[in-house]
Amino acid sequence: MAGIAQAIREIVSPRPTALIPVAMGSEEIEVAALCDILARGGVRVTVANVGGHLHHIVKLAKGTDVQADKPIEFCVNDEYDVIAVPGGPGAKILGACRTLINLLKEQKAAGRLYAAVGEALYDVFFHNALVEGPMAGCPADKLVLGDLCSDDKVVVADNCVTSESPATAIAWAVKLAELLRGEKVAREIAKRISFKPIKK
Repeated sequence: MAGIAQAIREIVSPRPTALIPVAMGSEEIEVAALCDILARGGVRVTVANVGGHLHHIVKLAKGTDVQADKPIEFCVNDEYDVIAVPGGPGAKILGACRTLINLLKEQKAAGRLYAAVGEALYDVFFHNALVEGPMAGCPADKLVLGDLCSDDKVVVADNCVTSESPATAIAWAVKLAELLRGEKVAREIAKRISFKPIKK
């Protein structure tokens, strides 16, 4: 009976959806922050593996294995309210995946949220011309990104949301939860995890 009630609620008031692509070498903290914070906010999260891993098991940057929900190729016919890309060395693999880049370009053109953190800023977004306005960046990025780079830890530029590094991943995920679910939900999440907004 509870399952039926849940199904009816989903039809009447569907939850926002998020796609999180991961590859071998994606950054653990950024993947975990995204999955946890967005799920706490009532967002339906799909983790997609890039690179054809057996049983969708992906080894992240520090050796943690995660099981993705499905391959990125199975996501092409779905729409997501946000596509959020983690960094780490795996960002180079993500940035070279034409399926993912096409999804991100469609997301951008449709005015839906798309987001990146850490090494994904350069390897995925900048490398594939997915940013036009200001974006976050670590000091090393600033040498390459120039005027595109902002000093803010989390930057919202139209429908593009970027953040600096693993250290700012929770702030980034909370901002995404706010944009998807509203300020009240974001405040509740922040309170539950004792998160205080980071200073610029």
